[in-house]
Amino acid sequence: MKKVKNIILSITALIALSSCSDSFVEENPPSEITPDGLLTTEAGAQVYLNGAYGAIQHTLASGGGGTNAAWQIHWGTIATDEVVVPGWAGDRKLMFLQQVTPSNNTVLDVWQELYEAVNIANSVIDRIGAMTEDQINNEAKEKMIAEAKFCRAAAYFGLVVPFENIPLHKNETVTVEDAILPQSSAAEVYEFIISDLKVASAVLPEEQGGAKATKGAAQALLGKVYLQMTGFPLNQTDKFALAEKEFEDVIRSGVYDLLDNYADVFKLDFEQSAEIVYAFPMDGPGQSEGGNLSTFYGPNGAVSNGGGWGTCYINQEFETSYDRDDLRLRNNVAVHNANDMTREEAVEVDPNDWGTNKVSWRGWKTHAEKPNAYANDTPFDNPYIRYSDVLLMYAEALNGQGKLTQIDIDQTVNRLRSRVRNIPSAVPDMVLGTQEQNAEEILSERRKELCFEGWRRNDLIRFGKYKETILAIDQGGWSTAGNPGPNYEDFEIRWPIPSSELEINPNLIQNEGY
Repeated sequence: MKKVKNIILSITALIALSSCSDSFVEENPPSEITPDGLLTTEAGAQVYLNGAYGAIQHTLASGGGGTNAAWQIHWGTIATDEVVVPGWAGDRKLMFLQQVTPSNNTVLDVWQELYEAVNIANSVIDRIGAMTEDQINNEAKEKMIAEAKFCRAAAYFGLVVPFENIPLHKNETVTVEDAILPQSSAAEVYEFIISDLKVASAVLPEEQGGAKATKGAAQALLGKVYLQMTGFPLNQTDKFALAEKEFEDVIRSGVYDLLDNYADVFKLDFEQSAEIVYAFPMDGPGQSEGGNLSTFYGPNGAVSNGGGWGTCYINQEFETSYDRDDLRLRNNVAVHNANDMTREEAVEVDPNDWGTNKVSWRGWKTHAEKPNAYANDTPFDNPYIRYSDVLLMYAEALNGQGKLTQIDIDQTVNRLRSRVRNIPSAVPDMVLGTQEQNAEEILSERRKELCFEGWRRNDLIRFGKYKETILAIDQGGWSTAGNPGPNYEDFEIRWPIPSSELEINPNLIQNEGY
């Protein structure tokens, strides 16, 4: 029973307000209120819905808020060519080295916390859906259910890519018997995700939602899901056309746009800007609702001065891949010590003067202030889908169909490059090539633009480049961790089903190779 509790609904978690709750409701209800007592009015339903947002808030993002899952870090970034880790980095070292086993605690955390998020969303959908017209009007009810379906789709997407064939819970789990389901195929899970996002996009408003799900967020995520289906393991290339339509609708909506300054996207003053299609809201310090984005990827130096923990460093080949006068380089890579200079001073240092001693260089996308009191509770919202991501995915969808043109490239890839030139001759425009050449350029641009936002591993898998990328990582021997290539086997493109879950549920079958 103790192991099963992570699958069964936690009422406390359901009615706990997420960090964005202040903008959703005026009062916090007593934590002992039952669902039946809460779900009698629209205001109570809104509080219940906030539990679904709270369940994915830190779990899918870069951590914080008491979670160990941090999907964007552990699945999306660690075992890729964006970063390397030191030899003492625990589970993260094992992930980097392709030595994950079914008993890995972080993998278990991701599985359990995402399934808890699914169940919370299921409870919201089922219970708000059962409310009567005298308790909530139909328009408000449909909107809340659509928001919960967005949350459920995001959670299932976070599960199906790493684990592939997984149990598909479509309703609230309230008993142990409800929890013991067989695995559904990846195709079945994807179709369920698609159905949720179609409902959400048809109902939700067309606006920048300020941390709430919107039509554009649902369409962008749906397009991303379609794109992932074009690669391993489904290889459904017919989905390129479906993805194209979703991204085209987002672009034509006029709701979203690029900010003029790349660095501004990741500042507190712009954290829900027109460039953000959806971001996980964080609120700190001191409220246990902050994230780990700036501290996990922060530079050398004290955290109180804007530094990071030192458990993650830059892959040196990744840093070298940037044009020296690409402004993303000096915003995404930290070579300085936060004790020695402010972030404003650090970004003014010419990368040509950085030197060659790269062993201590770290990521640096969300620039914490100096001094600060963030500790492990930083207030920066974690981007999930940005408009720049939509532009790049649109170009990918067109290229997958062999219909990408130079005009399309100029309006997508080259538009991104135009805003990051420190000098006019920097970051040359992409020129239309063969379908394979175009794909290579788009994938490379995604790494430079979206690094540390948690999509690199999905991208490499989708483009069919994961194995060759892992085998090519060479961190120069500076760390005792070593390189992942000697350990890698083809089955490690996915994660194992956690061994404790196999013990709980006899219907589960372990992924091949584990």
